[in-house]
Amino acid sequence: MPERRAARRYWLLPLLMLAGAPHAASAQTMDHYSLLMAFLPGQCLVKPELPLCEGLTLKDPAARNLTLIGLRPDPRSGSVPLRDCDPMAGAFSTPLMDGDVETPGSESCAMPPLKLSDDLARALKEVMPSVAQCAERRFWSRYGACSMLSEEMYFERAVGRAKDLQKSLLNVTIASSIGSRVKRDALVAAFTQQFGEENAAALQLVCGRSKKKLQSVLTEVRVKLNQLGTMRSLTKESLWQESGSAQRHRCPEEILIPEAGQPVPDAVAKPKPPGTVDIPQMPDVPSPVVPAVEQPTISVPEITAPKKVDPTKPQPMDTEPTVIIPPLPE
Repeated sequence: MPERRAARRYWLLPLLMLAGAPHAASAQTMDHYSLLMAFLPGQCLVKPELPLCEGLTLKDPAARNLTLIGLRPDPRSGSVPLRDCDPMAGAFSTPLMDGDVETPGSESCAMPPLKLSDDLARALKEVMPSVAQCAERRFWSRYGACSMLSEEMYFERAVGRAKDLQKSLLNVTIASSIGSRVKRDALVAAFTQQFGEENAAALQLVCGRSKKKLQSVLTEVRVKLNQLGTMRSLTKESLWQESGSAQRHRCPEEILIPEAGQPVPDAVAKPKPPGTVDIPQMPDVPSPVVPAVEQPTISVPEITAPKKVDPTKPQPMDTEPTVIIPPLPE
């Protein structure tokens, strides 16, 4: 079965190569690079089915830091995007045949492995967890080949700049805000504090909506670099921005920096616009308690008949006998 599947792909290879890449690198003029960094806990809330999300906790470095997606060559503004510069890319994107089962990363892992030194391969794995799904092969085929660099040189620059951004004040601010909501301007301020207000447009924050409670969460950070900036440590001089342009963030004013493996907190109620008057709620007044009154009991006095008087016997006088006091002598 594997031999038949491989034979079918090699049979399609000449046809796919004739189709060629939709955008040729020689037809484009590269203007700058975009360093794409992911915040994995946010991506896991948007796409919980990602293989890297399974078992992710705060103990993992990838849950506390920005991680590498890739170093994307970008053309001049308004030009056709630089992508699919690898002429062999189409040969490994064949449709599924009968009996084939698509698994996460299987299409990317079907691509040829990159020719990287052992040290660089280990360093790439540290800053790019998606290497476990062969994402580096896909990104190289999609974008990296447009840089006209060798695989070794391209990923050496990508790893170096990713490590620089992991040491930046922006990454520290994100890590210290995990599990809470922050203002978008606070993250921008952390970036400009280190790289200058004049380079604010070189930063772009990207957010997504969590599927659980539909909150905006940070998923990605993009930083524009000039070509010279890809070859040296990240500094003010490394950043690139088109004159007169402003980078538009894809995040609302307040965003959640989620914690991996923890439930999403409830959204904070938005403040009401000025002039809105709340209808006062009347307090619940309990019904008065009526004390139970017992019916009084009236006792009837016992009436007895008078005793009979015997007239033959002396009877007691009804009143006291009158005492006569004799007059005083003259």
